[in-house]
Amino acid sequence: MDKSTIAHIEHSFQERQTSIYNNPLMIKITLPDGEHKLFTNHHQVCDYINAIERRKALDSGVKTWSFTRRRYQTLYSLYYRNPSLKDFLTLKEKEAVEKEMGLVEIIKGNREHITQILFTSCLDIEPLKRDWCKEYCETHGLIHSEFELVMNN
Repeated sequence: MDKSTIAHIEHSFQERQTSIYNNPLMIKITLPDGEHKLFTNHHQVCDYINAIERRKALDSGVKTWSFTRRRYQTLYSLYYRNPSLKDFLTLKEKEAVEKEMGLVEIIKGNREHITQILFTSCLDIEPLKRDWCKEYCETHGLIHSEFELVMNN
């Protein structure tokens, strides 16, 4: 994502997703033309950033930022149904297949430095997504802030 794509992302990191008053926290992305994108969680922000990166990959052929959860079924299919691809899987991908687990794959600017984490039921990926979004924005000169949505009755 470059400055022509997003001029400003408001998103400040707090540990909680709602306030003590149970008002939802929102993440606002302001585009260069002044249009605002609102998100209720980092999953949505990651999807948005991943979509921008996919479009950039189509244009340049290089994809350097992504946050992806690979399901066990997908890895299994690559491992067993396409034997020729088996040699291209990383050790962590092979381990995920052998342990019948999914995998979280995080790329931060360089495809050669991939972080892969086995996906377990105990793994809370929201903090990982929050950190990834924050680092992405900092790297691309964007501003992150989060605000509380106050409902007037």
